[in-house]
Amino acid sequence: MSFKHTSLLIAFDDSESAGRALDFGLDLAETLRLPVRIIFATRPHARRSGEVRTINLEKLQEAAAGVPEYELGAELLDRALERAGKRQVSVEPVLLGGDPAEALLRYAAECDRPILVIGRRGRGRLQGLLMGSVSDKTVRLAKCPVIVIN
Repeated sequence: MSFKHTSLLIAFDDSESAGRALDFGLDLAETLRLPVRIIFATRPHARRSGEVRTINLEKLQEAAAGVPEYELGAELLDRALERAGKRQVSVEPVLLGGDPAEALLRYAAECDRPILVIGRRGRGRLQGLLMGSVSDKTVRLAKCPVIVIN
């Protein structure tokens, strides 16, 4: 079995588990010497559904201006980039629109042999069964390796 992955995708939001996933993913990226894409996925207004924005680091806030969901995403990505700043890895922020799990899966499918790192929120068992979760859906449907951090 060969290990020839070309990038690490880290799903990020404002949850504690996403913070742990970010730290784990950055450690892994340094070890494996892989570039990182930190991804924030949100449900914007219907007219922007499915939109993908890869953002230049210097223009992160400007690129999200006027779209509240993207402004939140830009703020969170900015924080994630600060945490990644001390690492010896190449980091790129990405904003995705649409259902978060579907957007992550669609984006991962467009990447060449990625590894996806995602946090698992601390939802209750019943709520997770009734509503499902982004991490559960991603694990079930992904065509790439997925690492879930609790």
